[in-house]
Amino acid sequence: MAPPHCAVITGAGSGIGRAIAQRFHREGSHLLLVGRRRDKLEETRALLDTERIHLADLDVAEAGAMDDAVTAFVEAVGRVDALIANAGINPLRADTLHTDDANWDETIRVNLTGAHRSCKAVLPHMIEQHSGAIVTLGSISGQVGMAERAAYGPTKAGVIQYTRNLAVDYASHGIRANCICPGFVVTDLVRPWLDSRPAEVRAQIERAHPLGIGAPDDIAGVAWFLCSTDSRWITGTDLSVDGGFTCL
Repeated sequence: MAPPHCAVITGAGSGIGRAIAQRFHREGSHLLLVGRRRDKLEETRALLDTERIHLADLDVAEAGAMDDAVTAFVEAVGRVDALIANAGINPLRADTLHTDDANWDETIRVNLTGAHRSCKAVLPHMIEQHSGAIVTLGSISGQVGMAERAAYGPTKAGVIQYTRNLAVDYASHGIRANCICPGFVVTDLVRPWLDSRPAEVRAQIERAHPLGIGAPDDIAGVAWFLCSTDSRWITGTDLSVDGGFTCL
């Protein structure tokens, strides 16, 4: 009998992370759901089969936090087959002159350092079992220039390049690493903002995505694909999942 598929998902308390957790759960995975807020993680768990769910409320960028959580998960389930490093923030839309040092530092800390420490936590286990798939979450903001993304865009570009380096460094250990770059995705947090915008703003966003605005499930399906054997010869790529935004 094949061992169970076991995955770690960060930022799993809402939005894209929650949708990824739901998709992996449907595929039968044992899950470690990671997030800052225990109440939001509990909400995600309530949607799933609790017998296969483990929770860790922590800050992914805090030194050692992910190491301890992943080690406890592996001790409980025996392995870790996938990491989806989804945790991230986009707290302030601002150009360079209006991006203060605190915002700059925190965006780098969570988006880039958090991804690094998440990957670093799973790698020893994946190396030992000589297999594993890592999926990071970049953004179209890391692929193209966008207004008022002075901190966010560079961190997501960094995630893309970091993922390429992972792919090169660990391919010989049977580990693959790929980055998903979403376009505009309507989550529960984004919807109130979008609904409060003038109709012409929403229309502008929709026109920028030939296939229309995205939903969390659009990202979740791709995350599962990149962690499945169907993508066994794909590594080091940044995949635009953006409804055609970057082809215009």
